[in-house]
Amino acid sequence: MSPALSSGRGRVGGFARSLAATVAATLVLSIGIAGVTDHFRATPSDLPTAVARALDGRTDGMRAVEYGQKLVAASPESPRALVTLASAYQIRVRETADPALYVKADALLQRALALAPSDADVALGLGSLANSRHDFTAGLDWGRRAVQVAPTRAAAWGVLTDALVELGRYDEAVTAAQRMVDLHPDVTSFSRVSYLRELHGDLDGAIEAMRRAVTAGVEGEGTAWSQVQLGHLLFAKGDLAGALAEYDGAKHRIDGYVYASAGQARVKAARGDLAGAAALYESAAAALPLPEFVIALGDTYARMGDKTRAEQQFALVRAMTALFAANGVRTDVDLALFDADHMTDLAGALRAARAEYAVRQSVHVADTLAWAEYRSGLLDDALRHSREALRLGSQDPLMLYRAGVIAEAGGETDRARLLLARSAQLNGRYSLLFADDLAARLAGLGSP
Repeated sequence: MSPALSSGRGRVGGFARSLAATVAATLVLSIGIAGVTDHFRATPSDLPTAVARALDGRTDGMRAVEYGQKLVAASPESPRALVTLASAYQIRVRETADPALYVKADALLQRALALAPSDADVALGLGSLANSRHDFTAGLDWGRRAVQVAPTRAAAWGVLTDALVELGRYDEAVTAAQRMVDLHPDVTSFSRVSYLRELHGDLDGAIEAMRRAVTAGVEGEGTAWSQVQLGHLLFAKGDLAGALAEYDGAKHRIDGYVYASAGQARVKAARGDLAGAAALYESAAAALPLPEFVIALGDTYARMGDKTRAEQQFALVRAMTALFAANGVRTDVDLALFDADHMTDLAGALRAARAEYAVRQSVHVADTLAWAEYRSGLLDDALRHSREALRLGSQDPLMLYRAGVIAEAGGETDRARLLLARSAQLNGRYSLLFADDLAARLAGLGSP
């Protein structure tokens, strides 16, 4: 049983939420980086500003970058100005998927660090950047420094929480997240509560917390993103109509919001509308070239029988992950899962998963390692790491499927039947790639 996270407004409940092992996942771990977007938020009493924003075609990231550039131009030696622009570049990555902006942010933060080595904003910026680049050990160090310097800053506890979660230090992450929500129960803290609840298998509690994140937020990209995550949680439970409503709602908040478009595509694919799913994935990948969108598009093409276009997308995934790596983003474990899923470069997948597991023993890394080991024929190792991946009680349909496949291969028939049945009970069409195999295996094993 996982512990409960509470807020000053009453209990928030049980526990968990999983952002998936993709490059995009960590790009969204730190909503509202260093409070930069506070400069662009409209309140109900500020209707003229809200109207002006509605007529402004720029994104939050564009406005943040412009604001940061003005600050730096006016005060080039101001640590706060440098951190503001660096944080704006990180927001802009969310909108462009351009990892070169991380390099720009890093340069600014290093300048700020030289000027103010003990500044809380500098530590926050460096911690957020490290987490976004998947360097969670550095993220942990900077998060601790931020908390030490500014223990009442909720954002500092957020950076610390993100790093602890990704390093697999879940008890400490719970404590940090609780401190964050106690200090500031808002979209950023409630989304982390939801994340931890889902990790511990409490999907209902995760949904409740994410609903609170959506309603606690102000209008902007962070709230739209949280609504998409709410859709993902409902999708994981098989509530396709509810998931679609949230994706539609996020798209209403931000016209053409690509994360919402990809969510709509998932629902279409689960309902069998492959052409409709492909069209939405195509638009999402064209607008924001993230590997998760390109992989989903390739899998959709493959399911449609278009092997040529599927292989083109898969080749693009490798080029994109290489670009991320060249700009300081650690993507090896994400590519390892892709290779294990698609049975390509299994030796490389196993090597990368083992290397990442040596650094951080999170449930998602253990899951990736187990899958790479299973695909490589290392069944004993796969069984051990598969059990470790489920140690928190995850209710992720795809993790349950992989664990069920590995259990069946290891002769654990009863356990395999239970795991696969639970995956199907949640959402048997959760994975376009493995939905048919899940159904076939269950038919062969029979109902639990």
